[in-house]
Order: sequence, then structure tokens, then C-alpha cells
Amino acid sequence: MRLRFLLTVLSMLMLGSVAHAQQIPPGGISPAVQSPEPFEILSVEVQGVENEGTRTYVTQSSGLAVGDTVYVPGDPSIADAIRNVFNLGLFSDVRVEELGREGGGIHLGILVREEPRLAEYSIEGVRGRREREFREQIPLFQGMTVREGDVERARQIIEEYYHDRGFMLATVEIDRRVTDDNRVVMDFRVNRGPRVEVNRIYVDGNERFSDRRIRRRMSNTKEDRWWRFWAASTYDETEFREDLENIVSYYNQRGYYDARILSDSVELFNGNDPGLNVYIDVHEGPQYHIRNIAWEGNTVYSDAALTQTLGFERGDVFDSRQLEQNLYANRASTDVASLYLNRGYMRFNVAPTINVVEGDSLDLLFDITEGEVYSFGEINILGNTKTNEHVVRRELYTVPGQTFSRDSIQESIRRLSQLNYFTQESIANGPDVQIDDGRRVVDLTYRVEEAGSDQLELSGTWGRFGLILMLRFSFNNFASSKIFDADGWRPVPTGDGQRLSVGVQTNGSYYQSYSLSFTEPWFRGRPTPVGFSLSYSRIGSGGYNYFYGSPYSMGAGDERLETFSGSVFMERRLSWPDDMFSTATTFRYQLYNYSIPDSVSTRYYLPRGRSQVVAIRQSLTRNSEDHPLFPMSGSYNQLSVEVSPPLSNFIQYHKWRLRSRWNVPLANKLSMGVAGDFGYVGSLTGDRVDFERFVVGGSPFDTQYSGASFVRDFVYMRGYPSTAIGPRLSGDAVGGTILNKYSAELRFMAVQSPQLNAAPYLFAEAANTWDSFSTYNPSQLYRSAGMGVRLFLPIVGMLELTYGYNFDEFNPVSRSQHDGSQRWYFQFTLGQGFN
Repeated sequence: MRLRFLLTVLSMLMLGSVAHAQQIPPGGISPAVQSPEPFEILSVEVQGVENEGTRTYVTQSSGLAVGDTVYVPGDPSIADAIRNVFNLGLFSDVRVEELGREGGGIHLGILVREEPRLAEYSIEGVRGRREREFREQIPLFQGMTVREGDVERARQIIEEYYHDRGFMLATVEIDRRVTDDNRVVMDFRVNRGPRVEVNRIYVDGNERFSDRRIRRRMSNTKEDRWWRFWAASTYDETEFREDLENIVSYYNQRGYYDARILSDSVELFNGNDPGLNVYIDVHEGPQYHIRNIAWEGNTVYSDAALTQTLGFERGDVFDSRQLEQNLYANRASTDVASLYLNRGYMRFNVAPTINVVEGDSLDLLFDITEGEVYSFGEINILGNTKTNEHVVRRELYTVPGQTFSRDSIQESIRRLSQLNYFTQESIANGPDVQIDDGRRVVDLTYRVEEAGSDQLELSGTWGRFGLILMLRFSFNNFASSKIFDADGWRPVPTGDGQRLSVGVQTNGSYYQSYSLSFTEPWFRGRPTPVGFSLSYSRIGSGGYNYFYGSPYSMGAGDERLETFSGSVFMERRLSWPDDMFSTATTFRYQLYNYSIPDSVSTRYYLPRGRSQVVAIRQSLTRNSEDHPLFPMSGSYNQLSVEVSPPLSNFIQYHKWRLRSRWNVPLANKLSMGVAGDFGYVGSLTGDRVDFERFVVGGSPFDTQYSGASFVRDFVYMRGYPSTAIGPRLSGDAVGGTILNKYSAELRFMAVQSPQLNAAPYLFAEAANTWDSFSTYNPSQLYRSAGMGVRLFLPIVGMLELTYGYNFDEFNPVSRSQHDGSQRWYFQFTLGQGFN
């Protein structure tokens, strides 16, 4: 009994640190009793709360129940009851008292004092959207029990937000007021303070590379300099750690295998101009060279073949990045892992061992586990709620039963991106992979998320014909098979991947234009796109010279221009030289009927009367771009030739065109694009060719109502208005027969979501067109540079805005706001880009 009493006293001393609530007060269970006596609990009464449900909850949580036996004084169950109730977080004070005894029983009372509840709180020093965001993150709600941990978490959320943005001296003071009804009103007073920027970065221990070169490796942490006006030089701990890793990686790539950061520290100084000093101590070590390269476990490929793929030779300077890329994965899929993974060795693994020998040499040993050959098993597609499964499946290069290939998965992802039916986020991560070692198969599940690809364009503009209204529907995932199915109209038949476009432009009686086009991308179940397009436009005068833009007296119908165009095409994918090649054949017929009085001269030297063109166009294309609208990698190259034979009463010419685009990823969401466009128009009979000449300048929006659009090939260029560049006759743009155009862009994929895609860019362009080879001078180019942004909204489609500066002057163009001098010029286009 004495031993039990000592243990009881010891346990009560240990529980004394819980709170004042855990002490047995005088008048309760008397500590004067030296020997604990057993008592049956006759009742448990909760005092201090009015809500019956809360009293029941406290009684149940305490663990004290009527009929149980307790020893008084010092029963551990009493201390447990206090702890259990206190841990509910609802009370600031908890006590267990003896309310009375009756025979061999005892009446117990659990006395509690409720934590105050939150009436309301305010955030001073923050307004608008930021205050709303803080309230969404802060774990405080009206009516909840105010716990100290929640209050401190609220303070931490606000301070961390400002600290991460460079306001490292930001503080939050909290005022609390308790009302008479035990409610708490809290005020968070936020003092953001001045922005603290990095003043200096000190580097020590570096001998091979200068401080400046090392600081340049720190892409996130920069010194505050006057010329870095576009960005704040703030300090972020996570980004700083990435910068330190970049420094070590920079050394490793240049042979310094032992390089490491010995220490780093940050000094914050306060005052009138607070700032940070960053200190980095570097250990460089010697520069290492490769001595020996050895392979173990390889049976499929020889040592020599693997060493050649690795890209190292004896005596080369060690490069950690080259080792990693050529061993595991590079963009060209010429690494060691790709050799195996593209031949089905799904369980391939290579473990490199690097041994330092002879002071500054390294021996590389690679232990290879080849494993067995695997095949593709089940290929599942999930998330395609609108697009039919066969449309997705026909783009996949991962076919059940075929040998597993990592390149096939990557090409499937690229093909799905090209469809533009799904969000890029759902495709970019690739399929889920399930490996069945027993059957030696790899099951894939492609999870896609539908994105709006259909476009509705409804707009009005004031053109040379007055107010022009335009309505265009573009259905990029149309299903003609559901036209006669009432359930398929939701609101239009979709899911088969067909493209249907219908457009109408009119201002009433003076100008009307209609267009219709249709494309079936898989004709007869094969990747052979076929389609047709039809268009008709009519311009009638009615007393207005729509070419010259000025009224003059003419009878209705004296001036009239009608155009009709129809074409059919067929495209076929090729398997050689690779499956990114395709060839297309297009047959085109165009009719132009331009009636005008002999007393009126034509603009742009349009031919009078009736003109017809019958042409056949053949093209060869290789397209490896990863996205049709916002490419980050890959290339697009197309060579085409179009011939209009010299038939009776038909226009004759031959036209050659080479277009080339190359995209190089530079960093996450950042890429560089370069492009070239070259063309030539010649005669088959030796007569002058007036059709299909190149006119450079402007945007698609500038030329969509042009009277010369049916005889000229408009090449769009940023920074110059329409028809600004090219040969002229009597001030009119007649176009050239030779075209050279060069473009370069630095793009950033800023927003990529189902609702909006936005890619701002910087650009530089140069172009010109010449009348003949006698005047051709490839160094005589008109240049421009500037900035722009491409926006894609699911319903509206592509919207492109540019602000360009022309470096070369030109003769002003009529009806243009550009006076021909060197200046900035704003342009935009809807539904079609400049390229």
C-alpha cells in the first residue's frame, strides 16, 4: 500500500506541469488522507458549461463513469480525466472535485472554464484581394474556440507571405479584447516595412572562377543593382539553396568532382536602408580527367558501343551533366538508357561508380542490369468525355503486343498534344505505368482532360465598306456521323476529330463573303487527311469606291468584284525517312470577275474582266513540333510547289515555297524560335505573272477585306503596315516574285490552363521581296523588333497583339496610320497568327 501511495504522489507531481487545471483544490478530494480508499463513483457532474451536449461530451471524454471504482486520494484515473478533458482544447481550466460521499460511494464534479470563442477579427494594413486571400488561409472562424496555436499560425501565414517577397522586417501585432459574454475580438496589425534586398554576395575559396562568374550561376539570388530595374533582388531561402546547387553543378560540369559549399550565411542589417549580405565559402578541389571506362553486366551492346554512346574518351575532362544526360536521358534519345528502353528492356538499370585515382583522374565503372524484354499490354484511356476513344487511340504509338519503347510513349504524348483537344497539363505528365513482371507486359493508362477547341467568332469592324459584321464557327472536333442522331447534338455533333468551319461576313448590300471548309483527318481509317473548302465573296459599289476609299458618282452595279474559290486536298503520312513526314496534294479552282468602267483605273493593277486559275499544289512536310499553337520544342519544315498550267483563258504561273521553323527549349516554359520563309513565283510561258506575288507587311486582320487579297500572297510582318514592303508601281503595291523572310522569338509560356493560354514574347524580323533576280539583293532587308503576346481562349480562338519598331523607313501606305518613319507600331489579329 505504501509503494502504491508513493507511485501515486510521483504521478501527481509529473502531471503538475499540465496546467493549473490539474491540481486538486482544498475542499475537494482531501489530500490529508494518507492511505487511498476505494470508492464507487455514484455520479459525475460537469460544471461550468450550459450546453447539455457539451456536458455529455466532457463526461464521456473524461473516462469517469458511474459504477467505476476510484481510489481517493491519488487515483491515476483522476489525472487521466483531467488530461483528457484539457486536451479537447475547449477549456482553459479543468478540475476534478469531490462533491460528497455517501456510504462507500463518491460524487465527483468536473469543473471547467470554457476557452473564449472568436467574435470577429480584422486585418489592418492589408486591403482588397490580399486580405481576402489571407482570410482563406488563416485558420480562424467566427464562433470557434480561440487556441493559441491557431493565433500563432495566423501570424506566421501573414509574416511568411511578406518575408518570401522580400519584406523580411514585416511584423504582425495582435490585440485581443474579451467581451462580457466571453467572446474575443482580435485585431491583426500588419506592418510590412521596407523591402529588404540583397546588397552584396561575397564568395570565398574560389580560385578557378571569378566571383562574377559564380554569381551568374545564381539565377534566383541577385545583387541589387540600379540597372536591374525590372526585378527586385530579394532573398528566398528555398531558391537560395537551388542557387548553391547550381554553383556546385557548374563546377562538376567542368571536372571539379570534389567541389562543394563549405558554408553559407546571411547577414541582415537594419537602418535607414536595410539590406542583406550573403556569404558563400566554396571548396573547388582539383580538376579531374577520365582515365578508364568499364562496363559490367552488358550482353546486348558491346563495351565499345556503350562507351561511344556515353560520349567520353580517355583524357576528357569529367562533366557530370554530360554523364547524367548520356547515361539516363537526353532530348535526342541517344543515351544509354534509351538504347535499352526502346528495345523493350523495361527493367534496365545502370549503377555508376566513380573512383578517384592518381590524384586528378577518375575511373568510371557502370554495372548494368538488362533484365527481360517487355511488351505493351493494356492501353487504357480515361477522361475523354467528348472525344471518341478511337480518335485518341489512333494517335497512339503504344500498341498492345508491340515491344515496349520509351520513344513510343513520348511520341504518343506529342501526337495527343498536336490534337489540341485536351489540356496540356493532363497530357504532359504522360500515362500511368503498371508493370506486370509475370506476363512481362507494361499496361498504360492515358488520363486526359477535355479542353474547349471549338471557336465562335462574332465581331464587327468599321472597314472601307462601312460597318462589317462577321460570324464564324470553327468546330475542331466535329462528328459528321452524328448529324442525323438527335442525341449527338450537344449542342453540335462532336467527338470524331473532324474540322468544320463556317464563316459569314457582310455589311449588307455592298460586301458579302461566305466560306465553308471540312477536313476528315483519318480517311477510311488511315492517317490520310482529306477535305475541301469553298468560298464566295461579292463587292458591289452603290456609289462608293471601296478600293480608293472615297465616294464618287457611279451608277449602282457599274463596279463589281466577284470571287469564287474551291479546293480539295489529300494528305498522307509517310514512314520514310521517318513517320513525321507527310505529303499533300491540293487541286484548286479560282474565279475572279472584276467589272469596272474604262474611265476608272484599277487599284493594285487588278486585271479587268474574268480571270480563272486552275492549280495543283504538292507539298512535303516534316512536323515534330510539340504543340500546334505554342510550340516549345521540335521543328516544322515544308517545301511546296504550285503549278497553274497555261490553259486557254486561264492564268499561268509556277510557285515555289520553303517554310522552316525551329524551336529550342531554354528553360522551364522558356523557348527560342527561329524561322525562315522563302518563295519564288515564275512564268511558264515567259509572260509577266501578276497573280500570287508576294506583298510583305501587316497582319491578317489588315488584309481580310483587301481588294487585292485574291491575287496577292500576303506575307505578314510585325512593325510594318500592310503592303509596306515590296515593289510598287505608281504608288501601288504590285508585289514581288522573290521572297526572303527571317524571324526570331524568345517566348515564355506564362499561363497554360483550360480557360486561357498566354505566351508573351520578344521578336525580331527581317524581310523583303523583289520583282526579279536582276533586282534581288538578299542583304537589303527591312528590319523590325518588339514584343507581343499570343492568347488562346477556347471559344474565341487565337488572339495576337504586337508592338513593334521598324528600323528602316519606307514610303507611306495610303489609309495607314504609319507615316513610314522609324517608330513603334501596334498590330493585332484574331483567329490567325502572324507566322
